[in-house]
Amino acid sequence: MATRSASPSPPLLDVRLLWLPEALPGTLFAAADVMRTAALLHRFRHPHEPAPLRWRVVDGGGRRISTPFAPEPGRAPRGRATRQLLWLPGLAAEDAPHLGELMARHGTALRLVREHATAGGWIAACATGLVMPAHLGLLDGRRVAAPWAFQSWLTRVYPRCDFSGTEPMSHRDRLFTCVAPALTTEFMLRVLGQLLDPDLAQACAQVLLHQPERQQIAPALAQQQWLVRTSDSPVHRAMQWLQHHIDEPYCLKDVATAAAASERTLLRQFQLVTGQTPLQYLHDLRIARAKLLLETTLHGLDAIAQACGYADTASMRRLFKRAAGVSMSAHRQRHALRSRRAHWQVRAKRT
Repeated sequence: MATRSASPSPPLLDVRLLWLPEALPGTLFAAADVMRTAALLHRFRHPHEPAPLRWRVVDGGGRRISTPFAPEPGRAPRGRATRQLLWLPGLAAEDAPHLGELMARHGTALRLVREHATAGGWIAACATGLVMPAHLGLLDGRRVAAPWAFQSWLTRVYPRCDFSGTEPMSHRDRLFTCVAPALTTEFMLRVLGQLLDPDLAQACAQVLLHQPERQQIAPALAQQQWLVRTSDSPVHRAMQWLQHHIDEPYCLKDVATAAAASERTLLRQFQLVTGQTPLQYLHDLRIARAKLLLETTLHGLDAIAQACGYADTASMRRLFKRAAGVSMSAHRQRHALRSRRAHWQVRAKRT
C-alpha cells in the first residue's frame, strides 16, 4: 500500500517594514495589522504550528526599531524556505520635487533597497514609495500606475519607466506596487496571497474588509440566536474545575464529569491542547500553591501538603523537589517573604 507523502510546509515570509522620518505611518501600521491578523487566524487553524510569517520595522540602515506593533521575530525553522520581503511605505512629500530631495537625503535606505533586490528579495512599494525602486532603475521598462499628483514629475525624472498604468496595484517579477495609501490593507492582502497563502489572505480579507453580504446576514442570525456565545471547551472546564479543587483527591471521572466529556476524550483533548495530562496539570497547580504557602505563611510542611491535596507529606516532598529542584525547606529559606516564627512581632531594640 502506497504511503501518502507529507505536504511540504509553506515558505516562511520574513518582512521588513522600512521606516523613514517622512514615512506615512498608516502605510506601515495597516500592513502590520494585516500580518497580525494573518498570524492570529493561522494560530486558530494550526494551534501547534508557528506562524509562517514574521515582521519587524527597520531604519534606513536595516537596523531593527523596537515598536509595539511589530513583535520580536523568532528564529526561522531549520530547513524551511524563507522569502524576504521589503515593504516601502508611502512618503509624505510637500510637492513632487520634494520626492527628489528625499532620494538625495536617504542614500543609505536606497542602498538597503538595492542590496535587497540584488539578493533576490521581493519588494512592495506603497504609493509615493515607488519613487525608490524607480530611482534605482528597478522600474525601467515597466508599466505601472503612479499617484496622479506626482505622475508628471515621475515621468520627466525617470523617462525609462512607464507611469501610464491604470491598475491600482501591480505585480511583476519580484516587485509589487500600489498607487494609493488608502489601499494599503488590500495591497498587503494581495502580497500575502502571492507570497504566502491565498486561503489565509482570503480569510484575512473576510475579517478586515467590508463584506456587504455578511454585514446584511449577521443581524438576522444574531436575532435568531444562531450567533451566540461559544460554550467553553472540555479542556477549559476541566482546568477550571481542577483550579477550584486543588486540595481534593484526584479522580479523573470527577474531572471528566465536570468537563462534560468522556474520560478518554478529555485525556486526548487535554494533552493535545496543553501537552499534559490533567493529573500533571494538577501537580503543577499544587506545586505553585505550595510555593506560595512556603513563602508567605508559617504553616508546617504537613499542613501545606494537606492544603495542596496530598495526604502523604513524603510524596509531597518528592514531587516538590522533582519540580522545583530544591526541597520544600530550602525553598522556604531562600524565598521567604516574612519573618520566622521566633521573630514574629518581635521588634529589635534600637541602639
